[in-house]
Amino acid sequence: MNLDGYLFMVDTAAKFFNTLRISGWFHHPTDRLRSVAFSGQPVVAAVAEVNIPHGGVLNLGPDKGFTLQVMRAGEELPESAAVTFTAESGWSATIPIAELCADRTGHYPGHAMMRRFIDQVDAIPNAHVLDIGGRARSQLDRSQSFAQARVSVLDILPGDNVDIVADAHDMAAIPAESFDAVYSVSVFEHLMMPWAVIPQIHRVLKPGGLALIATHQTIGMHDMPWDFWRFSDTAWDALFNRRTGFEIIERILESEQFIIPFIYRPIKAWAERAAGYEGTAVLVRKTGPCTLAWPVTPGDLTATMYPAGTEDPYEKK
Repeated sequence: MNLDGYLFMVDTAAKFFNTLRISGWFHHPTDRLRSVAFSGQPVVAAVAEVNIPHGGVLNLGPDKGFTLQVMRAGEELPESAAVTFTAESGWSATIPIAELCADRTGHYPGHAMMRRFIDQVDAIPNAHVLDIGGRARSQLDRSQSFAQARVSVLDILPGDNVDIVADAHDMAAIPAESFDAVYSVSVFEHLMMPWAVIPQIHRVLKPGGLALIATHQTIGMHDMPWDFWRFSDTAWDALFNRRTGFEIIERILESEQFIIPFIYRPIKAWAERAAGYEGTAVLVRKTGPCTLAWPVTPGDLTATMYPAGTEDPYEKK
């Protein structure tokens, strides 16, 4: 964020019950940060540090970092919650936390990656796209994101926007090489055998077709008992490679997550200094034959079914 030549950005704006931790960096070529303060809600206690080391912006100079830790009177974080930055010269600005967060997340690469994928697919004449797992269970229909391409939604359960009811592990009913592109968002963690789905995607894609897969590396368990996997950015090499007939074009990790235990143990004394990532995504292209197969489906292994619920278990009730 740039206001009057003052540059600043939050790295964290993390709520943990009644506490709030905000940290980031602040820079001006001739001025220094004097204080950061929280407003918009009663505060029980607060601790702030300014002009501390921040390794991410050393090109701007040393000691550009700040932290603000606040114990609040309640768990809710109101829209009025804000941070006031005051410089030694007297310059001051109060920025809503929602704006600070939007500025930070606006730099995440996932949205731009999806936008590039959509634009490439829309540029293909009469493109046909397969959305794997795109049932609008949260009133979100991503098939509407394409301006030109025709989208068919496949899901294991029926729904208002579902065109094909099928298990992604077995798409034999779909003719080979039917689609110019495939995408799947927040589904791969729910696939019992994601490695078995890759040959299925390969079969229904046309030669040179694109696929974009977005899922999670760190997130709470959900949609039990059908929550099986988490993926790092390097996990994609095991699924998309020359043996499965794909090349990886780009991959990302985004949206850092704190990972701390419920119960403190000395071995986890600095667990909060590690990070996971809520989102991971990969963009791939079909480049050759698939020489692998996995002739087993979830139905061979379990009698359970993916839950039909529509609520996010981590949404505020």
